[in-house]
Amino acid sequence: MVKRVATAMFGGSFNPVHLGHLHLIHTVATTTRYRRFIFIPVAQNNFKRDADLADAHHRLTMLHLSFASYEKLYPDDPPLELLSDPCEIERGGVSYTYDTVRHLYLKYGIKGRLGLVMGDDLLGSLDKWHEYDALKQLVSFVVIRRDKEATAFHDSAVDLEYIDNVLVEESSTTIREACAALKGDDQLPLKIRSLMNEEVAAYVQQNRLYRS
Repeated sequence: MVKRVATAMFGGSFNPVHLGHLHLIHTVATTTRYRRFIFIPVAQNNFKRDADLADAHHRLTMLHLSFASYEKLYPDDPPLELLSDPCEIERGGVSYTYDTVRHLYLKYGIKGRLGLVMGDDLLGSLDKWHEYDALKQLVSFVVIRRDKEATAFHDSAVDLEYIDNVLVEESSTTIREACAALKGDDQLPLKIRSLMNEEVAAYVQQNRLYRS
């Protein structure tokens, strides 16, 4: 029998994954019922068109490296299952969240509604998403609130849960820009390495990712 677990999905470029992503999971895990988190790396981000999106293999590998370090970073968290699913990469192009949600329900044992972790910057256009009326019946939207003055969403029929997250810096952009400025065998500056867990920082350095 498939074990059902309270599950949330977390989509993004993860280009690269950094400590802010892991802190967000820590925040959600310690304030909600979710105990399984499925990271969904995009093939192409419809909201943030990254000009230097690293190869999918690299982004998936860095995710797995970050998962391995999570317990060391947050030893007092409840036991969590951290997974990645390449469904959108395999689908190619821009994926619809509705299709990904259906895929996850078919593949995993999910207890209750699937949580969909999203930033409050996407809330204003949420009702314009593909198959929105069907999607809102399938998921609970876990909204990471960066702007406490943001207008509340108008649809009273949608299940929204707001969570404040203190880390709001665009670390992925900072990392990529710093890497692009490196020359030859230059090492990543300590302040940039510190934005990632050690294993991911070493991987970025060894594979010379994001360099011009």
